[in-house]
Amino acid sequence: LSSESELLRWKGEGLPADSLSQENALVIAHAGARVPFIIDPADAASTWLKSFLAKDATRPLEVVQAFDPRLVSQVELAVRFGKTLLLLGMDSLEPMLYPLARR
Repeated sequence: LSSESELLRWKGEGLPADSLSQENALVIAHAGARVPFIIDPADAASTWLKSFLAKDATRPLEVVQAFDPRLVSQVELAVRFGKTLLLLGMDSLEPMLYPLARR
C-alpha cells in the first residue's frame, strides 16, 4: 500500500521504524475524509503525526493537551472552522467528543 520511498520519508519525519507504526501511518495517510483515532501510549508517533498533518494547508493543525483548560473551546473552534485537531495525552474519550466519534 505504500512505496519504500514514502516509508523512508516518513521515517525521516520522525515515524518510528516498527511495523505497527508504519501500518498506522498507512491508515492515517489513506483515511481520506475519515478521522481516525490513534492510540499512542508511548507518544512515539506524535512528532511524525504533527509533521504529516501540518502539510495540509487547507486544514490548519491545532495541537491541544488533554488537560488544557481551553480544550472545549478548541474542539468547538476546530469543528466550526474545519481545523484538524490533535489531542495529546488523552486517557479516555471525553463525553463531549462522543458525537464526533460516532461520525
